[in-house]
Amino acid sequence: MSDMSEGKPFFLARNTGFAPISEKDELLHPEQNKLVKDDTLTETQYFGFCVPEEGIHALAYLWHHPNLGVVSGGINVWKGITQTMAHAELADWRTFMSDSVLKNDLHDFRFANGYGVRIVEPLKHLHMTYADPVRKNSVDLHFKGVAPPIMFADGNHFEQTMKVTGELVLRGKRYNVDCYNVRDRSWGKPRQETIQTLPPLSWVTGTFNDNFSFNCNMFDCIEGNPELKGTPFAITAENSLNSGWLYRDGKVGNIVSVRKRVGRAPGNLLPITLDFEATDDLGRTFNVKGKLVSSLMQTAWQNIDIHINLMRWECEGMVAYGDCQEANWTDYFHFINGR
Repeated sequence: MSDMSEGKPFFLARNTGFAPISEKDELLHPEQNKLVKDDTLTETQYFGFCVPEEGIHALAYLWHHPNLGVVSGGINVWKGITQTMAHAELADWRTFMSDSVLKNDLHDFRFANGYGVRIVEPLKHLHMTYADPVRKNSVDLHFKGVAPPIMFADGNHFEQTMKVTGELVLRGKRYNVDCYNVRDRSWGKPRQETIQTLPPLSWVTGTFNDNFSFNCNMFDCIEGNPELKGTPFAITAENSLNSGWLYRDGKVGNIVSVRKRVGRAPGNLLPITLDFEATDDLGRTFNVKGKLVSSLMQTAWQNIDIHINLMRWECEGMVAYGDCQEANWTDYFHFINGR
């Protein structure tokens, strides 16, 4: 079903198709997880949301290490370009919690910081809440599926386009939230922190309407980033794709080729512009042009630079907003600095 190999990091896994999904996949996966002995065994739940006209973007995350009995996560909400994670208007991420916080599985969990998610209807409707009265921050949002969940071929990861509505209070100011988000869930895989000699990696999503959304996980390639030529980071467009899908007019296609062009800021390498052309296995091609709206440096791992970026996408006269989550490792920064 897939050419995903056990020894590859999760972000290098090449998806070649899709697998069935059930309502149980909304919950924890102890049976699949117990097959992995590695301490870095991971199960995750990701949500995001935005208020693009205000430059607001958000990351909400549950990161479970079942073999260690530890949960990390919480919520960050920020405006514009932030210097560090702590500069966000709402920064409440707990690094080490006992997984006893998941005693009710994922049906209705609540972290010590007040962040929680309740499953209203599996694969269709989830309710996120958070409150910090001292800093006058709160979140009350409903995530409702507008497209079917897409299970990757290995059966350990799914993504879904959601409509997000509700209210955000940020440092005492109220905002109406009415946006899209491509959420995801992963389990049953190690997520090792090994340093990688790789070029920048981008995980991008966008939703133009209920019937047109996409996801693409891809590296910078020499065609779009010529400075990579002749270096250990040289990857051709043909080999730059890890995974991706296109949902359009009721049909899901697996992205089979991509060509990425990016304009980066010096120093932190933020994607000021990111354009790509992708084709799926149904023969559909689409061209997306993106501009950076806001960014947060997410310090989930200490030996990797991760920025969670909100992008404004254009395609065929339509406008959308979505994630461009980027990873850069120390080897690439040393290459850039010494160039």
